Amino acid sequence: MRIITTFIALLLAVANINAQEKMKDNVNFNVWPKGELNTAYAKYFIGNSYLAPLDAENGGPVNVTFEPRCRNNWHIHHKSVQVLVCVAGHGWYVEEGKEPVALHPGVVVAIPAEAKHWHGAAKDSWMQHLTYMTKVEEGASNEWLEPVTDAEYDKLPASGALLSVTDAEYIGRFEAFAYGEVVEQVKTQLDDRTRYICYIATLLGCQGIDEYCELLPKALDNGVSPVEVKEIVYQATAYLGMGRIRPFLTATNEILSTRGIILPLASQQTTSMETRREAGTQAQVGCFGDGMRDFWKSGPEDSQHINKWLADNCFGDYYTRKGHIAGNYHVGNDKDMLIAVISSNLPFIGYPRTLNALNCIRSVESEK
Repeated sequence: MRIITTFIALLLAVANINAQEKMKDNVNFNVWPKGELNTAYAKYFIGNSYLAPLDAENGGPVNVTFEPRCRNNWHIHHKSVQVLVCVAGHGWYVEEGKEPVALHPGVVVAIPAEAKHWHGAAKDSWMQHLTYMTKVEEGASNEWLEPVTDAEYDKLPASGALLSVTDAEYIGRFEAFAYGEVVEQVKTQLDDRTRYICYIATLLGCQGIDEYCELLPKALDNGVSPVEVKEIVYQATAYLGMGRIRPFLTATNEILSTRGIILPLASQQTTSMETRREAGTQAQVGCFGDGMRDFWKSGPEDSQHINKWLADNCFGDYYTRKGHIAGNYHVGNDKDMLIAVISSNLPFIGYPRTLNALNCIRSVESEK
């Protein structure tokens, strides 16, 4: 019986590993200037914001830049109306007692006088908006109130969810397929928990950081434990390298922390630096047969060290961890289950890579 890690490795191997653009790349500071750090009002903001007055001498609007997760406190404009014009990135305008308004380029919000509100960036996106005051009456003032708590803020989705506004038709069709038709096809082979394990593993492989941040909370809600999530991320290092894993590790820690999970988690190591090579060899043998027992000392002399690293680092450091074993080894992945896994992940990796994975399964089956 093979371990579930085998198909996680398969998904990582066939996924698209093109690097994601950094979050700030959705804001071109050459178009809308970033300006200077907003120190004058910093005490009324969570996170960093930047101010760039436009035509300041004539009272022109101010371009405000918010870093991801930055938002201002609840506040009220007395005897004046504030206008926001989103020009770059994604964010939110929230008025007390009303549904949140998704901010994306082109959205204009006129904030009524006396309305308690706040505005800021999405959790995974920079955001810029122009702001100016109009209908200013005598005695107009601005009243700063309490901060927007993490609990309030984290109820709002990441910028990916804004697609339901900007691309409603597309998202409706995608979700009907990915979470309707596909789930119906694989439900006899994959329970929800296993399906979400596969989602987050394949999103690591294809570097789908935005979708990963969207789906990780749902994975936790569907029974995937924090330890299992961390072990999937850790293990992927052997396939993708730290350069591609670090953004996911950082995002995982942020999401776990916002859910009140204390980090670091309990240690899952079962080996020491002295025992990892032998334990790693045993894991290789368990996966691929007795022919792997002396693999660590095979190969040309000038590259033999890499085969040794496969035993002590790839297998000894990762495959022997308790969370890895408890979370994965108990699931048998025969042909039908593997086909269900790649079918479930098709909406996230596309048809060419799904067919590549299917060919791998057919090849292994033909050799039996």
